[in-house]
Amino acid sequence: MKNLIKIFKIEFILLKLNFETVLEYRFNAIFSFFGSLFYNFGAILFLSFLFNKINLISGWDKWDLILLYGVGQMLGYLYLFATHSNNQNFSSYVRNGDFDIFLTKPVNSLIYSTLRLFAYEHLIGLIQPLAIIFYAVSNKFYPITIFGIFISIISMLTSFIIVHFLNVLTLIPTFKSIENEYWRFFVETDNLASYPYEIFDNKFIKFIFFTIIPYALLVNIPFRALIGRLDYHLLLLQIIVCIGFVVTTNFLWNLAVKNYESASS
Repeated sequence: MKNLIKIFKIEFILLKLNFETVLEYRFNAIFSFFGSLFYNFGAILFLSFLFNKINLISGWDKWDLILLYGVGQMLGYLYLFATHSNNQNFSSYVRNGDFDIFLTKPVNSLIYSTLRLFAYEHLIGLIQPLAIIFYAVSNKFYPITIFGIFISIISMLTSFIIVHFLNVLTLIPTFKSIENEYWRFFVETDNLASYPYEIFDNKFIKFIFFTIIPYALLVNIPFRALIGRLDYHLLLLQIIVCIGFVVTTNFLWNLAVKNYESASS
């Protein structure tokens, strides 16, 4: 418990320091915001054109998919805010020997090295997915309740933990290979999370995307919790998968760090 409190205190200090930095480069936040705005506008336009030709995709209509997309973008912006910058810099930490500094700090090296830099320009960008969600719910009635919103937030946080530890798994090979682009895996494939999980109809594909690379759980569960159509068995599966990723990633990380310390000593 003391270690957890220490981690929260350190993360709070880092949040403050990174916020002070973004104030100095606030034009970066403005340019990033408008870049994302064009991307999201294009995505909504594509869905509108698509549903001019068809009525449903796997039982979901245009507004369902726009809402699902909005929830997916919320997770995406949280990832960009908290994790993306750290992933970009991780190879240089190991290559230049800067990772040794993290090992001297009185906090878990996994947490400190992968949740250290925060990109506030992407946090500001959360306005866009919230606007997309509002756009969807203002055009179609959804039985949204306080309880549903609460479960959706819990599920979203669970999804973020899964995404973070999935990304950490892609960083671990850096300790051996130095140059590592595997961290781009989520960035390049995250769109799969914003499709209804009904599209994964093959048993093998379903097993992969519900457990090994659990894209089917990341956005669909908070989305369905929000609109009152959640299968709570899948919420339980999401939590179990999250625990599995945390345990597995911590084990492999500690093993990699131990080998790194032996090689550098």
